[in-house]
Amino acid sequence: MDYLSVIPPIAAILGAAVTKKIIPSLVFGLLAGSIANAGWSLTGGLLAAGNYLSRVIANPDHAYIILFLFSFGALAEMFKAGGGIAGFSQAAAPYVKTERGALASVFLATPISFLDCCFHVIATSTISKPLLEKAGGSKEKLAFIINTTSSQLVALVPFATTYVGYILGVIGSSMAQTGIQGSPYLLYLHSVFLNFYSLIMVAISVMAVFFPLDFSFLALAHPAYKKDTGAEGPHHTQEGHEEAEFDENVPPRLANLLLPLVLLLAAIVYLFWLTGREKTGAGFAAALLNADYEKAIFVATLATLVFTAVFYALQKIPMQKLQKYFLSGGTEMLPPLVILVLAWAITAVTQDLGFNAFVGSFLTRSAISAPLVPVLIFAIGGFASYFMGSSWGTWALIMPLGISIATVAGASLPLTVGAVLAGGSIGDNLSPLGETPVLTAATANLSVTEHIGYVFPYGMVAIVLAAILYVAGGYYFASAYSTAGFAAISHILTWK
Repeated sequence: MDYLSVIPPIAAILGAAVTKKIIPSLVFGLLAGSIANAGWSLTGGLLAAGNYLSRVIANPDHAYIILFLFSFGALAEMFKAGGGIAGFSQAAAPYVKTERGALASVFLATPISFLDCCFHVIATSTISKPLLEKAGGSKEKLAFIINTTSSQLVALVPFATTYVGYILGVIGSSMAQTGIQGSPYLLYLHSVFLNFYSLIMVAISVMAVFFPLDFSFLALAHPAYKKDTGAEGPHHTQEGHEEAEFDENVPPRLANLLLPLVLLLAAIVYLFWLTGREKTGAGFAAALLNADYEKAIFVATLATLVFTAVFYALQKIPMQKLQKYFLSGGTEMLPPLVILVLAWAITAVTQDLGFNAFVGSFLTRSAISAPLVPVLIFAIGGFASYFMGSSWGTWALIMPLGISIATVAGASLPLTVGAVLAGGSIGDNLSPLGETPVLTAATANLSVTEHIGYVFPYGMVAIVLAAILYVAGGYYFASAYSTAGFAAISHILTWK
């Protein structure tokens, strides 16, 4: 009966391919798996699905991640009310005279805007667009830099972003499904810089700023999406413009952004150390690796949120306005929260149906070579993310599959997780359904078709190079970073 365990992921993936919508597809996968697990009883399956959902939400680690994502979204939105981004733009304006300087300002603004990809798009557009217009530069190239730094560079930052909490939730549940011992955060740290697609795209964007790098000759087959066909998915240009506005009634105050950011980063490091020390009593480095990451990042975010609200209120920013930003920011995180909860539930029902045993028996009968697992997972993830336009949805679908196959096949676990992250990142960079491309095009006054047409050749170069690296890495890292190897490293570094 282990073969029934493929029903939930296959149902979800097929649903996503047909509907291009991740949430209905995950619901379909959960219901299909729950009904199968209940002996094909419709009533029993519905009750089982409810039980899976309530069980994963009641998990303390999951609850911390849910609270963190809501609070982090609220914090990023509240920053719009403080005038900090306008203050940075005002400070940078006298020093930027050329197109290169305007493009480089996107990278210079990243340390104050890396919290979330959409926040980064809005913040860097607000800063860099006026500078570029003054210098007479290319808005297509600016949009490319903003898109890449938002969807790819932010994804490489392993702390204090909305990505971190989400990815830890997906990796943690996938490790539990396959019985892997060790720290999800340690595995994440091992794998985040094996996200070759994101690394290559960031490198290309840096070269595009400082060198006349142009891949337009690779125009090949840009997807012929028409503006009036609805290919922009659930996002619209006007919606992007509405989201890409900061409160212009607040005077520019750079300190209103810098002080909360410094507090947030300091609080995260301190709470990592504190929660890790309580568990081990060991030194600073060991404490950081042993931390209760979910609890620490939520409490740090909550403390920063309270500080920011009080700090802004003392400057006579109306509390009603702060409440509005708080609620709108938290609400914007509801889609990824729903995706994450559904992904946890699907992972649970798939595990109960015996997915690990099925994968093991399948691989023993197949000719899949362990070193080729990462590139295979990269290809599957890239295909899924392009047609869904969602990196988060792709990670939720592919991470359990990738970790299970890597575990059974003896492939490099961090490299496979890096391949999952890389494949999922493609959609949020190149897909006309992706939130980042749509929002970036809106802020740059471009159509989504124009923006994707400019970015696509760069992305194809990155995809080919990343695939080559995953093949080479699959052979190079196989012995050092197998599941058993990771467990041994985790055992030593976390003092377990």
